[in-house]
Amino acid sequence: MNKKNKVLLGAIGLVLLSGIAATSSTFAWFTTVRTASISYGDAAVYSRDGNLNVTFKSSLNTVDKNTTAATQALVLTGTNRVTDISGDGLAFHKPVWSTPGSVASSITALTMTGAGAADDYWVDFTVTLSRDNELDDEGFKVYLGNETNIVGKTDGAQQALNDSVVPATRLAVIRGSEVVMRWTPNEELGAKYLAAPGTGAYGTTTHELKNDTQLVHGAFVDYTTQAAAAAGGTKGAVIADLSSGIAKQVDVTFRAWIEGCDTQTENEIIGGVFNVIIDLYALAA
Repeated sequence: MNKKNKVLLGAIGLVLLSGIAATSSTFAWFTTVRTASISYGDAAVYSRDGNLNVTFKSSLNTVDKNTTAATQALVLTGTNRVTDISGDGLAFHKPVWSTPGSVASSITALTMTGAGAADDYWVDFTVTLSRDNELDDEGFKVYLGNETNIVGKTDGAQQALNDSVVPATRLAVIRGSEVVMRWTPNEELGAKYLAAPGTGAYGTTTHELKNDTQLVHGAFVDYTTQAAAAAGGTKGAVIADLSSGIAKQVDVTFRAWIEGCDTQTENEIIGGVFNVIIDLYALAA
């Protein structure tokens, strides 16, 4: 019998403040200086079924407890900054422009820890997924549901501005050191990201612009069987496998950023606010 459990991680408000875009038709970055910043709203997590437990793990969390009923919630709050960067979800880079509109004088590699830490460039949080049903219930797998989305925060005064930020966003789903999926709400024709090693990107001999052939876009689908999810391709990717004998719990990171190589990353979207909603459900075999 199929079991479907829905989990909502709601309303993470990302506030993009002032910045100046480099003026060139060859790229659509904001600026070389980290002048954009981020402000969280609340991220409420609800479990509609006791079989799928979710626990926040990130150091930004203010609450850390399992959700086993719809009346219980996890709330993620915190502050951070974010500006335009480019990468595959794990490795990120940012050009240092000689002057606005010129070739890059260098490209900075951003890391998650230590020197060059990228906490000021992206927003991410990690959840621990575990199961609370019988261990002999085989094939318990977790997927992204149809309410997963990035949307402009509801704000009548600047709704158009908030909505304009959405096409420039990227979301990576990371399990361990594996990027399970890169997703964007709107299709980006000819999507690219900055990578190393390479040659020729923005006038350098160290980096390249890679075609992102694995970028997924558009709405997700709630599948009713694992076979249907597998047939759905990338959007039906297994976020976590909690089957008997596989893993008792799995850490999954959701990382959002403004993709500098996106054609929508222009001055006009600075100041917009967007919300991230993560919707998880589980299917038994």
